[in-house]
Amino acid sequence: MPKIKAPGDMNLGMILNAPYPPDMRVKKETDALIKAGFIIHLLCLRRKGDAAEEVVNGVHVTRIDAGKGNIQLAFWDMIIALTFQHPVFKNAMRRWIKKNHLRVIHVHDLPLVGTALGLRKELSLTVVADFHENYPEGLRTWFSWKKGLLVKLKNRIFMNPDRWEAHERTAVLESDRVIAVVEEMKQRLLAKYKPATDTITVISNTEEKGFINQEVDPEVYSNFRNKFKILYSGSIGPHRGVDTAVEAMQYLRAFPDIEFIIVGSGSKDVMSYLTMRASQLGVTDHVHFLGYQSFKKFYSYMHLADVNIIPHKSNQHTDNTIPHKLFQAMMAARPVLVSSSDPLKRIIATHQAGLVFEAGNAKDFADKILELYNNESLAHSLGENGRKVTLEGELNWDTEQHNLVTFYRELFKLQG
Repeated sequence: MPKIKAPGDMNLGMILNAPYPPDMRVKKETDALIKAGFIIHLLCLRRKGDAAEEVVNGVHVTRIDAGKGNIQLAFWDMIIALTFQHPVFKNAMRRWIKKNHLRVIHVHDLPLVGTALGLRKELSLTVVADFHENYPEGLRTWFSWKKGLLVKLKNRIFMNPDRWEAHERTAVLESDRVIAVVEEMKQRLLAKYKPATDTITVISNTEEKGFINQEVDPEVYSNFRNKFKILYSGSIGPHRGVDTAVEAMQYLRAFPDIEFIIVGSGSKDVMSYLTMRASQLGVTDHVHFLGYQSFKKFYSYMHLADVNIIPHKSNQHTDNTIPHKLFQAMMAARPVLVSSSDPLKRIIATHQAGLVFEAGNAKDFADKILELYNNESLAHSLGENGRKVTLEGELNWDTEQHNLVTFYRELFKLQG
C-alpha cells in the first residue's frame, strides 16, 4: 500500500475486532468521513484470502492475523477477557499508528477499547469508544441457546458480564469521547458511570436514503403469491425475539394465507432451536427459513412484504441499541411491528410508523398482526408515515452523518 501523504490532522485511525468488509456501521461512518475530507485507516482481522493491505471503499485497510477459525478466535476472546487487551492488536497498532501518523483512534465496540487505552499515554492518543451495543448485557443473552458444555463453560468463566461491565466503566471514564448508538444508551452510561463531563455523543444506525434505489425483484416472493407476508430479515440470535414470532403462528392457524418468512441466518444452535419450536407447535407449513440473501435484495423483501417485524426481547441489551433494519423497514413504506423494547417503541410510537406488541408475548404479537391483516387502510397509513419521516424528514443517515462529521471536526480542532 502506498504511503498516505496527507495532513496529520486529517488522518483518523479505526480498529475493528472483525473482518472488513462488510460491517454496515463501519461503512456508513467511513463513507461520511471520507466525503468530509478525512483519511481513514482501518486495522481489522484478516480472513483467509484477504489481502494484508488494500483500499476498500476509500478506506485504507490493514489486516492482521489473529485467528481465522472458531477455536483461534475463541482463544483470543479469552485472552481479551482476562486482560482486556489484545496482544496481537496492540503490537500491530503500535507499528500502524506510527507508520500512518495517527493521533485519534476510533474503537469499534467495547472489546478493543482497553487495547487502545493501553497505548494512549505511550503514543499520545485520543481514544474514541464507539459502542455499537450494550456489550456486557449482550453477553447475558447471546449464548443462552448454546448447547455445547465446553462453550457454555468458556462463556461463563471468560465472558462474565459483571467483569465486562466493570471494564465498560473504565472505558467510559478513561476514553476521551464515547459514541452511543441510541439515546437510551447514552442516558444509561451517564446515569450508571457519571462521567465528570458529558463526553457522550449519539450517532444512530439510521439508513441512507439510497437504500430505496435497490432494484425491486418481484420474484423474491414467487412461492408466496396472494399471501399475507410477515417478514423478519437480518441476523438471528436469542435476543432477536424470532422465537416469539414463531410461537405466535400457533394463534394464526385460522388464517391459512398468513405466512412468516425469515430472511437471514444464525448459528447452528440458534437455527436448530427455531426449527424445533416450529415443529413442536405444528406451524412448520407457515414458517419459512429462506436463509442468507444478498443485501441487494433486502429492499425487495421489505417493500413487498405486508408487515416487517423487529420482535426483540426487552432487556438491558436490546433496550440500549437500535438496528439498521428498523429504518430500512420504515423506508420500505410498510408497517413495522416492533416489540416494546424501549428504543423501538419510542421511535415507532412517536412517528406512528407501525404497531407495538409486548416483548416476549406471542399472543399479543398475533393480535397485532391480525389488526394489520384486517385493516388495510391502517397498514397503508402506518407504512406511509414511516416512509415520510425517513425519506422526507430527518430520520436518515443523510442527516445523521452530519453529526458524526461535526463531532470529528470539533475533536480535531481541540488537537491544535
